[in-house]
Amino acid sequence: MNALSQPLHLKISEAKIVSPLRSSVFTKPDFFTPNTAPASRSIYSRFTGGATVPERRRMSGAAMATSNVDATDDRIARIASTIRVIPDFPKPGILFQDITTLLLDHKAFKDTIDLFVERYKDKNINVIAGIEARGFIFGPPIALAIGAKFVPMRKPKKLPGEVISEEYSLEYGTDIMEMHVGAVQPGENAVVVDDLIATGGTLNAAISLLGRVGVTVVECACVIELKELKGREKLGDNPLFVLVS
Repeated sequence: MNALSQPLHLKISEAKIVSPLRSSVFTKPDFFTPNTAPASRSIYSRFTGGATVPERRRMSGAAMATSNVDATDDRIARIASTIRVIPDFPKPGILFQDITTLLLDHKAFKDTIDLFVERYKDKNINVIAGIEARGFIFGPPIALAIGAKFVPMRKPKKLPGEVISEEYSLEYGTDIMEMHVGAVQPGENAVVVDDLIATGGTLNAAISLLGRVGVTVVECACVIELKELKGREKLGDNPLFVLVS
């Protein structure tokens, strides 16, 4: 990550970013230390590629729109309420949205998985492809529930067997995604899973990698979408399903 010269202008090269959340979104008062900024001015930085955030916008809990899901489903609010903000991580000036607190809440975690399972069960999905690393959290329980196999999409030199690779562009260079040869078969139908879509570069690389071996990507699935970064546009005609945006 690049140095942060201004607290309201972040310059980051390997991250994702989420819109600010009001404190009303969070239910646990110990999410913030005395030195933290109010939740209404929080920014989560973890997007692929560089970007500048011109200002911290206020956003009420009610304004956390949903995409492709019923906005009246109270499970969405429950999921959002379990995500906390960690200040100055991984560097000073960054407020990091931590999904590990979602995982600690059995009901919210189950709700997250259930919403995906409800969408993909009985849809002839053969493959759940999880993007390293958070796609490894949400992908396997979805795969188990719908009777699909889980295929990890990993960073270079992490898989022990023969791999097929896809190079993709970042703001200041390139990265590589790898998958085991033989993990998927031509004609299979896949859903690509990650925790968050920002600029869309990583998801697009996964789509390309699977497509090269004859797999149809039916949809990409994420817990969070950052609409201001327009990652959905980078996916082209490939559908995207998200819970919170």
